Amino acid sequence: MQPLENFRTLVALRAKRGEFTALEALRADQAVQPLLMLDSVPEDKVERLLNGVEKAVRGLWTLGRSAMIDTTRLTSTPGAGAVLERLNHRLQPTAALFMEDEAVPFVPVVHTGADPALLTRVGQLSGEMGQGCAVRVDVRRTAPEALGRFVERLAFDPTRVDLVLDAGYVAGPGQRLVDVVLVLLDSVPASREYRSITVLSGSVPQELEQIHHWEQPRFEEVLWHTVRTATSDRIRFGDYGAVHPAPGEPWRSNHINLKYTCTDHWLYLRERLREADGDNARASTLRLVSGELVNSGSFSGADYSWGDDRLAEAADGGGHGLGGTSVPVAFATSHHLAYLGEFAAA
Repeated sequence: MQPLENFRTLVALRAKRGEFTALEALRADQAVQPLLMLDSVPEDKVERLLNGVEKAVRGLWTLGRSAMIDTTRLTSTPGAGAVLERLNHRLQPTAALFMEDEAVPFVPVVHTGADPALLTRVGQLSGEMGQGCAVRVDVRRTAPEALGRFVERLAFDPTRVDLVLDAGYVAGPGQRLVDVVLVLLDSVPASREYRSITVLSGSVPQELEQIHHWEQPRFEEVLWHTVRTATSDRIRFGDYGAVHPAPGEPWRSNHINLKYTCTDHWLYLRERLREADGDNARASTLRLVSGELVNSGSFSGADYSWGDDRLAEAADGGGHGLGGTSVPVAFATSHHLAYLGEFAAA
């Protein structure tokens, strides 16, 4: 089986329970390329993290695509390169199942600021798995000449490299950021030969501060449209799913937040827990928020995605297991993946 090479959209997702749940419902006809970002965890929780990543990578492989895996944020022991190697080892055929099992590859992600040792390890892994690699570029911190030097150091055929120009959080439209992206694109002589070039950004704020529901333009789409118009229709779209691009400190909110993707805008819904914090309070408040969504005029319908089906069920007073903190993210991400699938087909 070969990875999905003709994807039109990329989604950078944190390797968390809500996102994993949504990926389990991804359909084969949704031409979306997931890039999984592993946040830093204590050493004794690395294997637990890899359990979820391994399951997601295997699931995506059955759909005909290789997951992109970014371990750059893993600053604790054993380190980014070692975790990539552990994951690769987990995905090798087992002796007991060698007649039915197969090695499952993935696409390692390396940042332009990577040290030579990590670059070497990524190169070795990419060669072993035969999937090439992805290069993630922080467009706000990478000088054009630095990108050019990195590309020269990268001992890969460009046709085996996915270039991801990461603009991070985009709070609004701005020509200045567009110009930065365009200058970086111009600095890579072989840019037209890359396997893919994606402009990645996200406009979901770190925290929602209003209550009830309101809308915000999808500034990530504005940025991509502007860059694509000025360059080539080969430039692909990427975003951060239904969350803020940067990881925040873990905390248990006393609100239910739902970020719902619509054509050209986000619909944000936020309500305070109606009772003392607890699973029952979170479940009943999620049903309230789901009802607001269904009655808002922006709901895509229960048949749109697994997440939409669960939201419609909750709005009708049903559903089970709604009290978990990852549930709203799972529902919203499932809807978002379906939206990106349509976006890719447009």
